[in-house]
Amino acid sequence: MRPNTEFSVFTSTTSGSDAVAMTRARTSRGGSSRGLSKHARIVVVGDTCVSEEGLAAIVGRNKRYQVCGSAHGFYDAGELIRKHQPDLLLIEPFLEDRDGIRWIKDIATEFPRTRILIVSRQSEQIYAERALRAGASGYWMKNSSAEELMRAIEVVLSSEIYVSPLIASRAVQQFAGRKRNVPGRLYVLSDRELAVFSLLAAGRRIGEIAQQLGISRRTVETHCENIKTKLGYADADALRRGARELLGATPHSGRDPR
Repeated sequence: MRPNTEFSVFTSTTSGSDAVAMTRARTSRGGSSRGLSKHARIVVVGDTCVSEEGLAAIVGRNKRYQVCGSAHGFYDAGELIRKHQPDLLLIEPFLEDRDGIRWIKDIATEFPRTRILIVSRQSEQIYAERALRAGASGYWMKNSSAEELMRAIEVVLSSEIYVSPLIASRAVQQFAGRKRNVPGRLYVLSDRELAVFSLLAAGRRIGEIAQQLGISRRTVETHCENIKTKLGYADADALRRGARELLGATPHSGRDPR
């Protein structure tokens, strides 16, 4: 999470569904929350061309927002952000060749004045808290409505944090010292271990994971050993089965992840 920030929590109802925002009372950007600009500049990054174009079309319907660029790949996204320095980045960070949480951290560090709203189909129970800690200002699930997406954009551009009622409830439970309800105790994994675990779930070989994450094969093997220890898997086969069960991915047939 970005530093020097205090929070309060409130819920509101729009279009028949609950929207939750954790309001930034004071931010490191210089005092009170900034209001919506007349034409907030937004860059959209989807995981596919269809996702990119769909998100841009939804946002572009509102005259308060200017979609100044869209992309569906890591390198194109980086160029767009540098070129436009947008007020808001609407992004699916979990692209096939990236560690999504690490990417969020990098973007938040390089562009501290750009607010980041995650738009993803990846489980919010697993990734939302990590994304917020990495520097995002909201996490919107793609199975939500277009109206709720616009609500999330409004909340984030108002210098608040947007999360679903489920994640807000979890945050309060954690604050009260209650047990964390994360599937398979995945909260015990580091961000990089979770990235490796998710690629195992997608059927990637060790060498492929090393290449995609930009680390050595030996480092990936070390992460796998740590994951087995933390989650209680007996061997590599159990590790791969557990990854598929917990993260819901289907392995590529005929691949040996070793």
